[in-house]
Order: sequence, then C-alpha cells, then structure tokens
Amino acid sequence: MAWYKAYERKQKDISEEGQVIADVRQVVRNVSNPFWLMREVSRYWEDCVIVSPDSVRDRFQQKLIALCRQYNLEIRD
Repeated sequence: MAWYKAYERKQKDISEEGQVIADVRQVVRNVSNPFWLMREVSRYWEDCVIVSPDSVRDRFQQKLIALCRQYNLEIRD
C-alpha cells in the first residue's frame, strides 16, 4: 500500500481529489486551528507537503527550523 492511501478522510474534509498523479493525493481541508493541523500532518512528515495558505506553510517551516536547531542540524540551501 502506498503512503498516499494511508490518509483517512475526515468528515470535515472539503474534498479529497480522486485522481492520484505520480503518487500524490491532494487533500483540501477546512482548518480552524493550524496547531491541530500540524499535529495531524506530523504522522506523514516526509510524505506530506502543506501547499497553502502561505501563513500555514510558513508556520510549519518555522517549526521545522526550530526542530533542526534543537538537534544541532545545519540547514543548507
């Protein structure tokens, strides 16, 4: 089973695109609190990308940078 099939659709999901292209499934969600989205996405860390809105994507990036600093990991561009 591919990782993208592991996502369990919730009642509050707006849509889960039926098409899977190159092992990518797009899931669109209503999010009232980004904190809980981060917790939910954490199960899929390396297999998931927050695409929008930019404010949530930026918040995730800041958390990731803080985590790298916590473990003395250097971030290279």
